[in-house]
Amino acid sequence: MPNRSLPAVRLLCAAVMLAAAAMTSAAQASADAQDASNVLKMKPGAYVESAIGWNGPIEVKTTVSDNRIDSIEILKSDEVPYIADEPMKAIIQKVVSEQNLSVDVVTGASRSSEALLRAVGQAVQAAGGDLKFFTHEPVPIDPATLPEGEEAQADVVVVGGGASGLAAAAAALESGARVIVLEKAPHTGGSAALSAGIVTAASTDIQKASGLPADSAGLAKLWLEDQKRSVKGAPANLPDAAQVEALVKQSAETVDWLTKKVGMQFSANAAAADGIGAYQLLPISSDASRPAGAEEVEKLEQYVKKLGGIIRTATPAWKILTTDDGRVSGVAAADGKNRFTFHAKSVVLASGGFAADLMKVTSRQPRWAVYVERAGAAKTSTGDGLTMGLQVGAKEVSDSWLMGTQFAPAYPEMTAAMLGERGFAGATLVNEKGLRFVKEDLPNITSEMSQQLDVWLITDSKDPEKAKTLRNYLGFDTVVHGNTPEELGRRMGARADNVKQTIEKLNADAAAGKDTAFDRDPINFTSLTQAPYFAVKVRPVISGTIGGFVVTPDFQVLDNALKPIQGLWAAGELANRAFYNRVYEPGTSLLIAYASGRAAGTSAAKAALSK
Repeated sequence: MPNRSLPAVRLLCAAVMLAAAAMTSAAQASADAQDASNVLKMKPGAYVESAIGWNGPIEVKTTVSDNRIDSIEILKSDEVPYIADEPMKAIIQKVVSEQNLSVDVVTGASRSSEALLRAVGQAVQAAGGDLKFFTHEPVPIDPATLPEGEEAQADVVVVGGGASGLAAAAAALESGARVIVLEKAPHTGGSAALSAGIVTAASTDIQKASGLPADSAGLAKLWLEDQKRSVKGAPANLPDAAQVEALVKQSAETVDWLTKKVGMQFSANAAAADGIGAYQLLPISSDASRPAGAEEVEKLEQYVKKLGGIIRTATPAWKILTTDDGRVSGVAAADGKNRFTFHAKSVVLASGGFAADLMKVTSRQPRWAVYVERAGAAKTSTGDGLTMGLQVGAKEVSDSWLMGTQFAPAYPEMTAAMLGERGFAGATLVNEKGLRFVKEDLPNITSEMSQQLDVWLITDSKDPEKAKTLRNYLGFDTVVHGNTPEELGRRMGARADNVKQTIEKLNADAAAGKDTAFDRDPINFTSLTQAPYFAVKVRPVISGTIGGFVVTPDFQVLDNALKPIQGLWAAGELANRAFYNRVYEPGTSLLIAYASGRAAGTSAAKAALSK
């Protein structure tokens, strides 16, 4: 074989590469053509498909042409209208406009939204289409690159249309300010609209009329005492006793405002014998088909509009505007098509916490990260306000924590089967070692649960119907069973002897009528004797966050030098750290939301109108 010069070798290699590239391009073109033909093979028409949502099947009619989804219509749905309707409408609009099923599910209606998307996907397949053409990842939009839309002027702009944001807007309007509320979801509400609407308060007219000794001093004492059982690691000065006491003293006036001005209705919790439950006001709702918190937010929204406030939904804020000397001058927002500028002398950040943002939870409290996927907070709780505040130099608190009000199994249907009418009677909690770790009938045990690697709820088969339900969900990450405590422990992955000793000690204590390990109330303490035994894996449900910014008593945000940022306030989960150590007191988040919102709105309006 003759020698080749280096240039000749390069030319040969180049020719081979070009030929290979040509073949690759041809193959790709052929594949593209084949792919295109797959889309074009869709048979035009209307296809009705269904998928299981939260409350049952959702029936959806999808109309397609040869290469696109033309329209989507929900024919039948048992989903809760207030929670699901607007998010599903937004998803339908997005899917049709973007021809993409890979869209974000919305605002606490994830299972409903996912069912809708599944039904549309099934329709595409029924029409002969290839789903890969409708499941491309959406390209993030930089709002700064969007066309300039309208500009608007207000005295106060409130970022967030939940309980704290609407309370801030109402208070600012009452003070004579012009107010615009920006909410990124298709409707107002946030996490408050998903809640039971319970407000913890003291010395209210409602409690006095019921003859309950729910005085302010008693609530403050109970609140502060309960915080002493916090998981270790928080700053020693938390909670701030003075701020807790001030909030509690003001709580009666807050409730008076909610009932007499906003139009909410509550009743005293007469069934609660002691503890914080005796201080909880239960909402009187006119619609049992939706969470009571949704009606509270709706009344607040109506009140804000009655006072002349402007509420812009589906308009997320993304940047706080400032002047050259660092004063806040408004907010930049966008709707995916245009960007908007809202000029204001005062801004209140009330966009909620970051319970639905995996990265923010992981960077602050990594133990809680595994619970984010099933968080009970609104899916819009991604810490937008926190991000915007940090960008203008706001000081974040040093120790964020997560709040939870309950725990849950893998499937909602299992809850009634694992707990009796008296809660933990006939059940107990153990960790991955098979050992009890907490007094189960405390008002809130999610912080203690978060410190375990795994948590199992052990029960027995005294109720055959409940046992039958649990058998339907058997699986090593859902529920396991065993004919003996030792067999149960092995299937849990725990030490079998620990599980045996735990059940034997619990049975002995139940027979004696005294929980010698954790002093659980005897009424919630019965034996586990009927095989087979069941262990249900449960996890805390994150309902919100405890954190946000360092603020003044009237909720003005401080910078890293602990000086007030002129024109910036925060409320709700963006300003609630001072009230807790590492235990969340049930029913207090709404009290803080309403009270901090009112205080921030009043102060923001005063500052704006005085300039």
